[in-house]
Amino acid sequence: MDIITAPHTTLRTKANPVKNLDNKMIDFIHNLATSLEDQQDPPGVGLAGPQVNRKIRAFAIRPVENRSSKLPSPQVFVNPKIVDHSTKQVLGVDEKKPDLEGCLSIPKIYGPVLRWEWVDLKYQILKKNKLIKKKQRFKNFTARIVQHELDHLNGVLFTDYLLKHNLPAYIKEKNGLVELSDRSILQVY
Repeated sequence: MDIITAPHTTLRTKANPVKNLDNKMIDFIHNLATSLEDQQDPPGVGLAGPQVNRKIRAFAIRPVENRSSKLPSPQVFVNPKIVDHSTKQVLGVDEKKPDLEGCLSIPKIYGPVLRWEWVDLKYQILKKNKLIKKKQRFKNFTARIVQHELDHLNGVLFTDYLLKHNLPAYIKEKNGLVELSDRSILQVY
């Protein structure tokens, strides 16, 4: 599956819940996981249905708390919904050094985003061609990924937060990240 980039209109559309599990939907769920796993330049930690031009309420993640270790196999979440969250929002695990979010649909742009420290998520997983209900608490970097991917399902991009909260944005160049002085590029997304 090809990953679309902003300002593609599908990225700004709310995704539809999965109601019927047929062979086509089962294939989509498997292909979403495979597409995330195959993504190398840059490697991604999350991929949502809208990012592959499908208005389907599902995303895949492959989080790793220690970012120097190998990425695990992706897990796909179907019809995810946050049912509870922390009272505090943070820019990262270490308040002195914010985590910079990026997005496969917004290449080369990065920035800090306020996210809940933890979230409780209700969702479904595909197991033996059936959707099984689950509930789980996600913390730290994994909670950040889950919230980022849920935003995709609601037509929200991380750059929206950079603009709303006047947070810095960075662009990847040959020598590393450089802060954007002209933030008008963020409004295009």
